[in-house]
Amino acid sequence: NIALWENVLTQLEDNLESFLEGQSLTEQAREVAADWEPPAELGPLPEELLTRARMLSKAQTRAYAQLRSESRTNRKQSLLIRSVPGPAASAVYLEVDG
Repeated sequence: NIALWENVLTQLEDNLESFLEGQSLTEQAREVAADWEPPAELGPLPEELLTRARMLSKAQTRAYAQLRSESRTNRKQSLLIRSVPGPAASAVYLEVDG
């Protein structure tokens, strides 16, 4: 049970580390993350892994808050970009000497 829990915690820590390092996720990694479920035979968290699991949970919470903040910033920047007028449909200058 401890070895299985250690494996699960390591997977979650590796995913978090990849996020924090800004590594891009492939489509396959996104699918794995979306479909991830703990193994059915995992059982309760062993007492000796409680501190590690709590630290991971706090780190995931901070990463989630960072992601939400960056998402809001991106949305604001996107709105600013969309507010800039595009190219004019007709000529902006009219040549009268030519």
